[in-house]
Amino acid sequence: MEAVKKDPAVHIKFLPMDLPRIFAGIAYGIIYRPKKIYISDKRPDRKTGALVIANHSSFADPVIVGITLSRRMFYLAGELAMGNKLKSTLLKGCGCIGIDRNISDIEGVRKAVNVMKRGHCVLMFPQGRLMRDGEIGKLKSGAILMAWQAGVPILPVYVKKGPKWYNRAKLIVGEEFYITDMIEKKMPSMADIERLTDYCEEKMHECEAFYYKYTGLEHKRPTVESGG
Repeated sequence: MEAVKKDPAVHIKFLPMDLPRIFAGIAYGIIYRPKKIYISDKRPDRKTGALVIANHSSFADPVIVGITLSRRMFYLAGELAMGNKLKSTLLKGCGCIGIDRNISDIEGVRKAVNVMKRGHCVLMFPQGRLMRDGEIGKLKSGAILMAWQAGVPILPVYVKKGPKWYNRAKLIVGEEFYITDMIEKKMPSMADIERLTDYCEEKMHECEAFYYKYTGLEHKRPTVESGG
């Protein structure tokens, strides 16, 4: 794969997106007081880029995930979420990468891949829409090729605001994995992509199950339907 120079941890060019992140982190930190919980002793590699995949049940999810993982985070957002030109400009300044889900958005994917190659995290909600009922739902396959092209691991997480306003939000962090470790060919086939998408869904459900076990709310966990 083509070598790409990693970005420095601190640089003035990131100031426009880092400043809003700091202010949002303070505000959301006070409101949600998010707690990071790992499902195992294996920790993500903070020295490489990563594709973070998460469930999406609230508009607060991107900020909660970003401030809890404590890394500079870019976000994939659908064109509808980007809104008008002013809103789109503001969101892009905060690290959002617009993706048109109705077409094969090569330019949006290229930007996301380049960001990850430069050592950053990109957050993606692979369900493709807001799931207010809290379910993970069936995942779309775009994550597989993006992580493969960038040569970065996929990090599954599960984010959940507390059942009451005074409860802390929780971010369950799973074990990251590389697509290249799970296929024998140079390029994944359609069968590989389908299999690995199901694997991503399985890993997200593991994080979800850990949340309900950790909080003692297993009796309230939504029924899990197999994606295989």
